[in-house]
Amino acid sequence: MNVAIVGAGALGRVYGTYLSAAGHATRFVVRPARMGERTPFVVERQNGTGGRLEIASPERVTAVPQDSDLVLLCVRADQLDSNIEHMLQRLGDVPLVALTPLLPLSLARVEGWLGRPLFVGMPAVAAQPDADGVDRFWAFTAAPTRFEHARRAGLGRVTELACALEQAGLGARLAPGVRTENPATTIAFFPLSVAVSRAGGIDALQRDAELTRVATSGAREALALARRIGRVDPPLALLLRALSPRTLRAGLAVLGRTLPEARQFIDAHFGEKLGAQHRYLGAEILELARSHGIPMPGLGRLLA
Repeated sequence: MNVAIVGAGALGRVYGTYLSAAGHATRFVVRPARMGERTPFVVERQNGTGGRLEIASPERVTAVPQDSDLVLLCVRADQLDSNIEHMLQRLGDVPLVALTPLLPLSLARVEGWLGRPLFVGMPAVAAQPDADGVDRFWAFTAAPTRFEHARRAGLGRVTELACALEQAGLGARLAPGVRTENPATTIAFFPLSVAVSRAGGIDALQRDAELTRVATSGAREALALARRIGRVDPPLALLLRALSPRTLRAGLAVLGRTLPEARQFIDAHFGEKLGAQHRYLGAEILELARSHGIPMPGLGRLLA
């Protein structure tokens, strides 16, 4: 299978490297300014079986090759600009799978560019590029990457994609409900991810009583909206519904003692997140809340 990956950031490099390891031709669609880069792609898993994979000479292109069998969209949500629009308008009938977190308004906009429905993916991978050029990532076997099981043209290729990732050791499967569960989960987690990012990590968040208070308020608001969008995992919903500043601080303390790897993941993945993506997603969440008649003063203050 010939796979084109739009975006050569950490997420795109992880999935592309594993697809390459499974024997599939993988090309990375990058901006013209990045065509001169010659560095290899090296990814290293931080949990589970661990291990390091590499593409010594990744093929970088500026447009989706015409012989592509499948396209993976792996850019950040705030990078869905006119360049992506023009690229998708020229894509033709090639199946497109979005690993970018697309909330309902963004999904409708991207599918408008494409002229047809895309397949939604729910990645169970969080990657962080390090200064040494290695993309270190976490992938949890208890929650494999899931792809939308929708009976339409291109499903066979999406099935092949899931099988290739599973074969390469990066858990993946097809599942129903991904189209709505993915944005609902993104919304439900969003206030806490912003709080960790604003604080600069879990330790700093635990010491900031006011930020913790606003974060827990925003989390309860986000849960109410998320339930209007799609299914929220019941244990997560129960946790967010009972959240308070005291339980949040206690939970973070327990997390640090019992699951230091998970704590490291949260600090790495959210503690250094770029503000542009939070602003983009936050603006859409507040717009969705207004359309559903759900007030979100806590999240608004968190984003201010």
